[in-house]
Amino acid sequence: MFKVYAFLKRNPKLTHDEYRAGHVGYHCGQSRRLKDIRGYLVNVWANEPLSEKIGDLHAEITINEPADFLEHWDGFPQVYFDSQQSWVEARTVEPNRATADGLVVDPDWSLADSPHLFMPAPDDPNQFRAHHLHMEEHVIVPVRRPEFKLTKLIQFFQKRTDLSDEDFSRRLLEEYAPLAATMQGLRGFVVNLRDPDEEAALRDFFAPNDWVFSEDGTAARREFCALWRGDNELHFDSIADFVRARTDPRVREPMRALEAELFESLWYIEVDENLIVIPNRDPAPDFYFR
Repeated sequence: MFKVYAFLKRNPKLTHDEYRAGHVGYHCGQSRRLKDIRGYLVNVWANEPLSEKIGDLHAEITINEPADFLEHWDGFPQVYFDSQQSWVEARTVEPNRATADGLVVDPDWSLADSPHLFMPAPDDPNQFRAHHLHMEEHVIVPVRRPEFKLTKLIQFFQKRTDLSDEDFSRRLLEEYAPLAATMQGLRGFVVNLRDPDEEAALRDFFAPNDWVFSEDGTAARREFCALWRGDNELHFDSIADFVRARTDPRVREPMRALEAELFESLWYIEVDENLIVIPNRDPAPDFYFR
């Protein structure tokens, strides 16, 4: 699987809620038709801060949260493709509109709303600012989605500077993730490590003159990436279930001890998850499938 995060800041003409409506209500209807897409989720940060919902627990489970993290984005899609090549070819238009003449390429298919929905690039109103990043995914607990909206928390983290990338990744996957996976009521736990190659999801997908490769775009991406090394996706039925799980004596102190050893910073963002195309990590079927 080739998994990409796309961190997107709303156009300043839109409120956060208007951005949500524009992204999920219209934009996803276009972008879900990207060729060979294997999964598509859109995460939009919740209107009410998590700290106001969990009280004193917030200080206990947070380490050096960046003050301006949410200034960088309003939402981030997670998209899945079979390979980097599939990702690069994703915008190849397919014949998937039924007409009186049969199945045809849709002449109206377009992502032209992007500069109006997202923050425009400073020197070109036809481009938009975004940070597309390749993520290395590790499914620890497969997500089990019932027929109601789950609570989804993204636990962003930055590793301690005295740990090598190799030691950090090993301990995260072999010590921390298995312990976290024992939390009661957990409906899914996925670890994502950001590819150190910050251009892995950009090359060949964007034109060489796109904002992402500009001096401003490169500086903005590096500033954002410096804040975090990866994240964990956690799913629960409710915030109350998360609080009960996180304060369970079986895991409370062991998790806090490991977090102090592994993370320079650690914080949670509650997001509204919009499931556009359910991730399918099995071999690709030989027919059109969303």
